[in-house]
Amino acid sequence: MDQYNIPDAPLSQSSRGRFRSGCGCSGIVVAFFIGVALLILAFSLLELSSSINSFFVRIDRGYEPVEAVSNDAFKNKVVKISVKGPISFAERSSRFWEERKDSADSIVSAIEGSAKDSKVRGLLLTVNSPGGEITACDIIDQAVQKFKNSSSNRYVVVYMQELAASGGYYISAHADKIVITPTTLTGSIGVIMQSYQYGDALRKLGVSDVTFTSGPMKDMLNPMHSVSPEVSNVVHSVIGELYDRFVGVIADGRHMSVEKVRELADGRIYTAKQAVEAGLADKIGYMDEVEKTFKELGLSEYEITEYFEEKDFMENLKDLFSLTGGISPRLELPKRGWRAGYYSPFYFER
Repeated sequence: MDQYNIPDAPLSQSSRGRFRSGCGCSGIVVAFFIGVALLILAFSLLELSSSINSFFVRIDRGYEPVEAVSNDAFKNKVVKISVKGPISFAERSSRFWEERKDSADSIVSAIEGSAKDSKVRGLLLTVNSPGGEITACDIIDQAVQKFKNSSSNRYVVVYMQELAASGGYYISAHADKIVITPTTLTGSIGVIMQSYQYGDALRKLGVSDVTFTSGPMKDMLNPMHSVSPEVSNVVHSVIGELYDRFVGVIADGRHMSVEKVRELADGRIYTAKQAVEAGLADKIGYMDEVEKTFKELGLSEYEITEYFEEKDFMENLKDLFSLTGGISPRLELPKRGWRAGYYSPFYFER
């Protein structure tokens, strides 16, 4: 036998098996990454096509919301804007390729875009909300007032559905008319500020709080400590001032005296019938009553249209990855701190 031509030793059956198995796993991994790359490429091409179309649309219309439903046969338009869920600037949830219409940013943008369109003669706010953040509600209310004041013949009608409480009523107060369904709950006018106290429970587990502050009130409503009379006085003074603003908005919008509003604004909820009797709403009915109301205000002929905002590629990509996040179960303590808001405690899903 040639010493320089030694045949390879045959592979054992177990070695061959391991070799094939390793190649199979590598192939799966490579195929997975190729699939992901193709998916990203497809989304990129789709977004590029949408962006090119959006670019030419915006050249013609400017950076206004894009109309979802339009018919130029009518001269007058009424823009329908949905206010659904807690009113907040924060994004609470998202789904891939879904238009996010329920954030305060989108609501304000739609109102401001409507004000710039000379054909828009009315706003229809469909409200199904337990309330929300104080600033978000206040900014929406300001946008509604600016829309009304932008012309002498522009009107706002609110259509209350299921629940239009606290901040949901705040943003409705300056409407020309409020139509409420027979089963809607409204009211809950007031301010709520809440925190937690779990210090006693944690101390039993040997957990203590170490906090350094520049002043005694910087740490107020720390859930590890009980509420002192001094802290209680400070919180009530803040709530009182925000409550006065709420009362003033309703008094101005509903043409009531402040004293009358205070009688109604003790935090209770009202049925549709009670709300109309108290002057917090104008009519009980459904969409046909809403359409009739616009005609009574002066719009004999109009169409109802909606706007939506386009999302760029990065927002869509962020939404895609948000679908895969938060799968692992986690146990979290209630967040430290506090918040104030125009929320209704009758909303159980927040």
